[in-house]
Amino acid sequence: MKKLMLVGAALLLSTNNADAQGITLSSAAAAPGLSTDVVAKYGAEIAAANKIATIQVQGGQVLTKTIVQVAKGETDMSATAFILNFLMSKGLGPYSGLGKEKGKALASNMRLLYPYHLAAFCLVSFQSTGIDSYPKLKGKTVHNGPPRGGALVTARNVIRLSTGGFKEGKDYKGKQIAWGQANSIFLDRSVDAAVRPCGNPSNYIPIMAAAGKVNIVSVPKAKYESAGFQKYLKAPGMGKVEWSVKDMNVYGPNVNIISDDDIFRSAANSGGTVVNKKMDNKLAKDLTAAFIKNINQLFQKASFMRYHYAGNVDDKLHGVCKAGLKYHPGAVAAWEAAGFKIPACAKS
Repeated sequence: MKKLMLVGAALLLSTNNADAQGITLSSAAAAPGLSTDVVAKYGAEIAAANKIATIQVQGGQVLTKTIVQVAKGETDMSATAFILNFLMSKGLGPYSGLGKEKGKALASNMRLLYPYHLAAFCLVSFQSTGIDSYPKLKGKTVHNGPPRGGALVTARNVIRLSTGGFKEGKDYKGKQIAWGQANSIFLDRSVDAAVRPCGNPSNYIPIMAAAGKVNIVSVPKAKYESAGFQKYLKAPGMGKVEWSVKDMNVYGPNVNIISDDDIFRSAANSGGTVVNKKMDNKLAKDLTAAFIKNINQLFQKASFMRYHYAGNVDDKLHGVCKAGLKYHPGAVAAWEAAGFKIPACAKS
């Protein structure tokens, strides 16, 4: 299978341990420093340390494309937003060009190893812009993701539901750009604000706060509790975000967390790491078992992954069944051996 470029010094230090196994896997992740990126690199480190495989990780990718590569057997592993698997299976959205039959066939080739929330979505602005609520995005230029990615779809929906109907092109100007340039267009004021994936904490916030005082804005409580927003949170690939503002106040005096009360509310993309269904059962089991056994190492590297429910397979949190995705049989064996229950609807 196609090998992707090795990323991360930690991986370079650990690959020799895995070389004896003779297994090299390619892996794709999205925005650097967020869930998919840290999980991919963590997975590579523990796979090497446990002499399971050498995993070559390429970050900053558009997952809309990389999961197609997994489905075709061109890439071994990829992070995914579950909404993408759902859309592919229906031949909708970014996969409308595939058609329903081809989309369904490709989606059926993917299997899940482990789920987690990819990120919450936060409205971020410099305080100097005066943007301290979603309605103040009216007439502004807003970075809302990369072109055609799942993050773009979610950001547009969060803005729409948090404002009573704002639409890109009519009520605000959307700016799409690859993740690698996301910070720079914010810092040079090419955009007035961003609605983008965030963690608790987010590694990019201190970079922005070094350039000026920053607001991180919650979805208004009334909008969040509305029938429309709650329906959206129950859609395939979506999860709720209700974080303590106190827990988020870790950035210092240049960052203001704005909420109606002590709860920060938003929507999250649920997702996980997928492989092709043809992956060897033992390999899938070993990769998943290592992920579970060493989960505290992931939390030490990225504490926000606790808020994204890594190491948890409760389907009320992740919605694997709703997205129509199945766990790899090897992954099922690993989770169940560790004492977790995989719902029957998520078994292949």
